[in-house]
Amino acid sequence: MVTDKQKRKVAVKGGIYKLATSPGEKDYLIGSKCTSCGAHFYPKRAVCVYCYGQDLEEVPLSDRGKLWSYTIARQTYPGTLLTPPFVVANVELPERVYVTSLLTGVDFRDVRIGMDVELYFFKVTEDEEREVFAFAFRPSSGQK
Repeated sequence: MVTDKQKRKVAVKGGIYKLATSPGEKDYLIGSKCTSCGAHFYPKRAVCVYCYGQDLEEVPLSDRGKLWSYTIARQTYPGTLLTPPFVVANVELPERVYVTSLLTGVDFRDVRIGMDVELYFFKVTEDEEREVFAFAFRPSSGQK
């Protein structure tokens, strides 16, 4: 039988974020940066949409940002694990990229454009061999 310490952490969807595999490492969203003009992208790209450069490097993105836009979902698709109402947010990171994600940890009536938010990762499910993680944003510490 496999114990919790031996379980492998895996992403719900590969290639968009990296989960820490050892102590001292940090989970992060995977972006790309154009080495020609410095533009950042999420998810990562192979070609820069600004200068058409093809030399992009993979970079970790910031884990804090500001709520740029949002919507309140009052219905959901069959089979989803989400219970309405929930907030779907568009978060602007300091790199000037926008990430669409759930916004949790706040009543949907208290959500405000411009609020400071932070990225976090949470376990969605697990089996005997692995723990499956997803990400969302929540109000930054010290903010309700």
